[in-house]
Amino acid sequence: MAERVLALDEDEIPKGSLRHDTLLMLTEPVRILREWRLWVVDGRIVTYSLYKDGSRVVHRHEIDDDALDFGQRMVDINPGYSQAYVIDVCRTEEGLKLLETNCLNAAGFYAADLVKLARAIDGLART
Repeated sequence: MAERVLALDEDEIPKGSLRHDTLLMLTEPVRILREWRLWVVDGRIVTYSLYKDGSRVVHRHEIDDDALDFGQRMVDINPGYSQAYVIDVCRTEEGLKLLETNCLNAAGFYAADLVKLARAIDGLART
């Protein structure tokens, strides 16, 4: 059941964004228990941050071991996806889920270890 339906004219959609024939993936709403952002550089997770704990927004440099392992598995099954990007992983009542991937320059840093991230990105430039 849709909670909200949005209709836009084509001139209201930013150029290069959505079109009338853009495919969307929809799912049933799920309660998110915890949510993390993980930074991936050269196929490895180099840092992470918790940013949602229950209904509270938090910024802590911590992650559950199984969430870190799950995140790395998601990276491993998509080799060559990008040299550097972020993934958002969450814990639900049904288990761990991959919420989204995004580019580094559009992602908030929260409580990530920025020194580790900078070193990893610098390492890309040197190879």
